[in-house]
Amino acid sequence: MTRSRPSVLLLSSLLALAADVAVADRETTLNLYLNGGRYWFDSDRLDGTPFQEFDLELSHSTGGGGGLGYSITDRWAMEGVIDYFSADIKGIDEKVDVYNYHLDLFYHFLGNFCGAPCVWQPYVAFGVGEIRTEYNGSFGRDELEEFEEDWHRRQTIINAGFGIKYQLGPRWQTRADIRAFQGVEEGGVDGFLSVAIGYQWYEYPVVVRDSDADGYADGVDRCPQTPPGIAVGPDGCPMDGDYDGVPNYLDLCPRTQTGVAVTEDGCPQ
Repeated sequence: MTRSRPSVLLLSSLLALAADVAVADRETTLNLYLNGGRYWFDSDRLDGTPFQEFDLELSHSTGGGGGLGYSITDRWAMEGVIDYFSADIKGIDEKVDVYNYHLDLFYHFLGNFCGAPCVWQPYVAFGVGEIRTEYNGSFGRDELEEFEEDWHRRQTIINAGFGIKYQLGPRWQTRADIRAFQGVEEGGVDGFLSVAIGYQWYEYPVVVRDSDADGYADGVDRCPQTPPGIAVGPDGCPMDGDYDGVPNYLDLCPRTQTGVAVTEDGCPQ
């Protein structure tokens, strides 16, 4: 019996969300990643395959793959990934090939355009894809008449996780990532701890942030939330002509003598 594929709906939702985000910011770049790490298979990962009849499990495996990413904005990115693992079957001298395909959406908490403070960049990721298990061998042929010598099984998966990136330079970065993969049709939760190195084709532009538009960059602005149109001093803070601690735009008595205690409105107590 053919199952409906939930991945189609989930994939469409991811693409729609990415399209909405892309409209907000046209700064884009392509990224190539190579990754490797340790994959933990759920004890039920062979459910739905001929090996289920023998109550067998997969051993945890080391493997990896690659991905092509697309930075949509300074905080949002998409990435398509293919991972491969050659996994031993516990208790017998056989292996299966496992392919994990997934399309992920990333949210970076600090953004890419903020310069040196964003050398370390934490993120969360979630996505949808498919895990494909293949076997080419003869185990079980004598025990089960219907056992297929060469077979593959596919299952929809959803994933979620988090990680941190480190900018090695204008184009190079590395990252560590931990992810959980949930099977949809047959269930089971796998885990993948990986490290990766990435290369981006286009350098991000150097953008100096000035949140309050007072002419002083956030990195040197001691008052980065000054209201619009307020005159500021060399430190980016509102002017205080009588040095009473109350900025001119709030000071009802802007010519108070030096040393006189004042109230919140800048007038002598």
